[in-house]
Amino acid sequence: MRKIIYILMLLLVTIKGFAQYRITENKQHAFPKSIPPGNYSGIAWLGNNRYAVANDKGGTDGFHIFEIDIDSVSGEICSARAVDFRSNGLPNRDNEGIAYNAKRNTLLMSGEADNRILEYNMEGLHTFREAELPDFYKHLPENLGLEALSYNNHTHTLWTCNESDTMMIQSFDSLYRPLTSYAYHLDSPVAHKTKARYYAHGVGTLCALDDGSLLLLERELYTPKSKLGAFVNCKLYRLVPGAEDKQLLTEWRTKLTLFSRSLANYEGMCLGPVLADGSRVIILVADSQNQYGGVLKDWLKSLKLELVEP
Repeated sequence: MRKIIYILMLLLVTIKGFAQYRITENKQHAFPKSIPPGNYSGIAWLGNNRYAVANDKGGTDGFHIFEIDIDSVSGEICSARAVDFRSNGLPNRDNEGIAYNAKRNTLLMSGEADNRILEYNMEGLHTFREAELPDFYKHLPENLGLEALSYNNHTHTLWTCNESDTMMIQSFDSLYRPLTSYAYHLDSPVAHKTKARYYAHGVGTLCALDDGSLLLLERELYTPKSKLGAFVNCKLYRLVPGAEDKQLLTEWRTKLTLFSRSLANYEGMCLGPVLADGSRVIILVADSQNQYGGVLKDWLKSLKLELVEP
């Protein structure tokens, strides 16, 4: 019965799928004096100005608490600071995605090392509840495993996907039982993988919207052997689950050159507060690999998401 109800909901979303969204990009910002170097890989809004942030290479299993202040009109990030780290003391699971279940007041994190989605209380301790994963996800290779995670507190639906290779998007109900899976096809790459020192191409993160659709960030990271000339191409798509087409909302490129050090590998994304005009803020966090080489930064970026009526 729950699957039938869910499919009917998706049909309604598809019928309404003619609605379009518009994105306004804001600048990316780094706050080295108030946010320590990290491998920040996921973000979830907790309400007001507080966010839970995953770290995929931290010493222990847990999450950070950030306070991020934004302009209530433009959505521009004004300030950000790390205020706490909450952990259970166990080894880090290579935590990639993080999502907040407001009704239960708990967090879920996807681990790439064990390909599990575990639930945590707000102190960072395991609740011993976890998502029931289909067999496909249980046997994914390391570094191609569970990546993105998002829970929508309006639809009460959890979403995840693996990073690349054969990509599947999976939904779960509010009890974390599997609902429906969808194959997802990436755009063709623009770089030549064989010429790269480091290369990654896949979905870095996703965000579940209140109307049942998804935002997916496709990103292609290319680092040449000389390192200078590295770039990350980011494409933000809206996808109505089950639909054949995806809607490109915006795209941007960050890079590392003699004149620019904007390179940012965005791996986390979440809905944020409602702005003065009724639009929503999207917050993104980048993985700097612990500010690798003293060159990369722990970037934060915001987008303004507006619904445009047909």
